[in-house]
Amino acid sequence: MNGSDVAYIITCTIFVFFMTPGLAIFYGGLVRRKNLIGIMEQTYISIGIVGVLWTLFGFTLVFGKSIGGLIGSSSYIFMNNVGISPNLSIAPNLPFILFFVLQMAYAIITPALIAGAVAERMSFKAYMIMIAMWLLLVYCPTGNWVWGGGWLARMGVIDFAGGLVIHLSAGMSAMAAVCVIGPRKKMDYAPCNMGYVSIGAGILWMGWFAFNGASAYAANGVAGLAVANTLIASSAGIFGWMCMSYTASHKITLLDTLMGGIAGLVVITPMAGFVQPIYSLPVGFFGSLVCASAIRLRTSLNLDDTLDVWALHGVGGAIGLIFAGVLADPSVAPKAGLIYGNGSQLLIQVISVLAVALYAFVMTVVILKVISIFTPLRLSNSYEEIGLDSAVHGEKQYN
Repeated sequence: MNGSDVAYIITCTIFVFFMTPGLAIFYGGLVRRKNLIGIMEQTYISIGIVGVLWTLFGFTLVFGKSIGGLIGSSSYIFMNNVGISPNLSIAPNLPFILFFVLQMAYAIITPALIAGAVAERMSFKAYMIMIAMWLLLVYCPTGNWVWGGGWLARMGVIDFAGGLVIHLSAGMSAMAAVCVIGPRKKMDYAPCNMGYVSIGAGILWMGWFAFNGASAYAANGVAGLAVANTLIASSAGIFGWMCMSYTASHKITLLDTLMGGIAGLVVITPMAGFVQPIYSLPVGFFGSLVCASAIRLRTSLNLDDTLDVWALHGVGGAIGLIFAGVLADPSVAPKAGLIYGNGSQLLIQVISVLAVALYAFVMTVVILKVISIFTPLRLSNSYEEIGLDSAVHGEKQYN
């Protein structure tokens, strides 16, 4: 066990956890004022629901010995065998309990991302049930496929920091929820507080360095590479979104800048520690253009993904995973990419993207259909008109 690695991962874990409050502030500024508390509560409640389920069942379903390559065994159920000693097969240089809590921070923010897609109209009760079921039926199986020695890991997929399990699965599940629940009564609106959006994005940005850097699981050169690529790609993402926005409207808004930065962050996540820094520039630039184009496509199809979770996380995650199959450098990555002579890696990445995207979408539809048997998925028309803050939570932003 290495003391510097332990200190580094403890610090990263704190910052990764702080991304969930950052997401709450970011989302809160983007919705209408009458729904600000509602979307914040949908984000924060993930800490309670996911945190408990992860402790009891989630961790073992992801990191327990893979059963048939599909789901983890009960090796760590109720935190059995999770203590301060390292697990030599998973994280030999860290206390296993520290690895557990870092993964818990990742698990908490992932279902909270989906809240942005169905903001302002999903029933809070249905939402709470959905994220509980989603964690166990989507996040945990896909996590085992990729991180727990499951079938995608055996096939050879490379994913540095969660492009498949976190971004792609949340983005595709967000689109599934949009399709099942339907649009708001009124879709045209402006963010209620761009100051909140800016502060929340800044917290997410800061946390993203830890999010990606921690996936090296050590204070080493790969962690430094991941942090460098994270900043370079987000900078290029801003530049790409800025160019597209100015070409379309001759204006560059603060929201354009922040969305471009987040697009770059998402796209680099699957390959942050696998590619040389110079490649982060075209990856971030091109990735932001694709994400911005996905928003335009979504708008033209009249799909009400309120905060564009699908375009940023689903599409951005997929683009990053495919780029990883092209650009992965064997001197730092476990597999070489296409430009280093390994064309089969690109095929593996594409298969993995399609498999996780399809599974997450279909399973989320099933989850929502099952929930709808027992409780309505949507707010009533009157509650939607009043807003979640007063109608559901009985609170106001200002008194």
